[in-house]
Amino acid sequence: MNPRTRSLFSVFVFAAALLSQLIAPADAAPAHVLVILPAGATAPIGFADQLAAWRQSGAVSDATLLEQHQKKDPGFETVALLEFPSEAAYEGWGRAEASKLAAPLVVKRADVLTHGEIPRDSNKSIFLVTTYQLLVPPQRYNDFVQGYILPNLLDQKAAHLLLRYTMYLERGPAGEAQAVLVREYRDSVAFGRREAVEEELVKKLRATNPAWTKWDDTQESLRKLGSRTLASYIELPPPQLGDLPHYAPEYKVVGGLRIVGSDLKYAVEQLARGFEKFQPDAKVSTSDIPSTEGGIAGLYYHQSDVAPVGYSQLTDMLGFHEAFGYMPTEISVATGGYEKRGSLWAFAVVVSKDNPLNEISVDDLERVFGAERSGGWEFVNNNCLFTSKYARGRETNIRKWGQLGLKGEFANREIETFGYSAPGFAIYFERNWFHWSKKWNPNFSEYVEDKEATPDAAGAAVTSEHVLELLSKDKYAIGLAALMNVKNYPDLKVLKISPHKGEPAVPMTPGNVANRTYPLIRDAYFYVNKEPGRPLDPRAREFMRFVLSREGQEIIARMGYYYPLDADHLREQLKKLD
Repeated sequence: MNPRTRSLFSVFVFAAALLSQLIAPADAAPAHVLVILPAGATAPIGFADQLAAWRQSGAVSDATLLEQHQKKDPGFETVALLEFPSEAAYEGWGRAEASKLAAPLVVKRADVLTHGEIPRDSNKSIFLVTTYQLLVPPQRYNDFVQGYILPNLLDQKAAHLLLRYTMYLERGPAGEAQAVLVREYRDSVAFGRREAVEEELVKKLRATNPAWTKWDDTQESLRKLGSRTLASYIELPPPQLGDLPHYAPEYKVVGGLRIVGSDLKYAVEQLARGFEKFQPDAKVSTSDIPSTEGGIAGLYYHQSDVAPVGYSQLTDMLGFHEAFGYMPTEISVATGGYEKRGSLWAFAVVVSKDNPLNEISVDDLERVFGAERSGGWEFVNNNCLFTSKYARGRETNIRKWGQLGLKGEFANREIETFGYSAPGFAIYFERNWFHWSKKWNPNFSEYVEDKEATPDAAGAAVTSEHVLELLSKDKYAIGLAALMNVKNYPDLKVLKISPHKGEPAVPMTPGNVANRTYPLIRDAYFYVNKEPGRPLDPRAREFMRFVLSREGQEIIARMGYYYPLDADHLREQLKKLD
């Protein structure tokens, strides 16, 4: 990055960081903006840097930049898809930041009619962006999207072709606003299969679904094709992390370095390649394990030197202790994301908007969701041992809303608890709230996402869609949830969280997640085998020094799923290497 661009980026980051302190916390409904560079036009200097600064500071909750790559009649040169955590956040951005998007950029406010997404695991995906002119009122077109377009999108997603789909509807005068369908295909093979898969679905639906067939027969009266543009995902420039140390090799790595564990959404592979640029004689191998399970086991089976994980189970660490007589060294390498699927998103605590509670402390949350216990686990003397130090009696439980200060009809009502029960969810709370105890409030109701439930009525009863709908209508309930699901339910309220009772409560915003002030963030970890009192394997130490350097953190941030560590937290992690 040249000096002028670096200077511009610094100004952008400062301004965006200031904005992030002013925007409102997460609400149920995000806001969306399309920033379009017309075909043949040249983007203003610093456009991509500005997008990166907004994403890094938390001024926007997500920013995706696409660039066209077709020779004939593209509908745009680039398009940026911006998401804001709330309408208030968008309005704050509009007042303070939107004017920085100079001509020839065109800024369009849009609503999302349908959206689905799974994490991107590489940058080989192909985007297809299609625009349509509406010939009917927006509500009629939305009915068409739900009844006709969505079944096809879901079918292509089920066939493992689509990673993402979003149907935007621009706001604007009747006859001028367009619908914009963005589809992300996994790779060129998936893109090539799309028409065959669609043809099979059309045959099936025309034979079995009269309502869909009616839409199919009348679609030309509802919309007119505008443009169809092939595009690719463009990584935004890395953030300028001037307070983090540059990587300077202290040891020449020659030969193999094995990494087994989670790919952390392709970040591990990119870190390995970045490290090899500084250590050209290193031969870094990475695993194809797309999840955390098995990472630490690779260390104690002598199959790896570094184990990246999104979460760690106590049993994994105890297995390591059985093998070596000491615990593995845990190193935080990134702050989890705001709400993007696959980003180790921060947890939202939600109640119905009819509930007067607006904030709660982590201390009280532990007593609401947990139960009395005889003790907990503690890391001591390079071991993990059970102790009564963390015991608490039944009288310390919080079971009535009156115990949280609510009056009137709420005072004597039982607090009904709900929560997402994927493995990483339970482990996070048992580790951070319960000292690894597994004793939850007996009334705790668990739910999962669609793909994790059985495909019948019994499974549908415990999906996030069903449970969050119930929670939004139950003013006596409280839930632990992912904001990516919560935002679909406007009658839910996201609470502010304080670390301890009596301390200031922190709203859940992208900026507060990025700067680690929101208490319910998560971390991505690397584990290494460092025997107490002895130096870490110099190969693993050099790799970890790279990961915890400015260059390594820039790679993590550039991938768009996680936030880089702040300087203070990063220094604490570096100390663990010596």
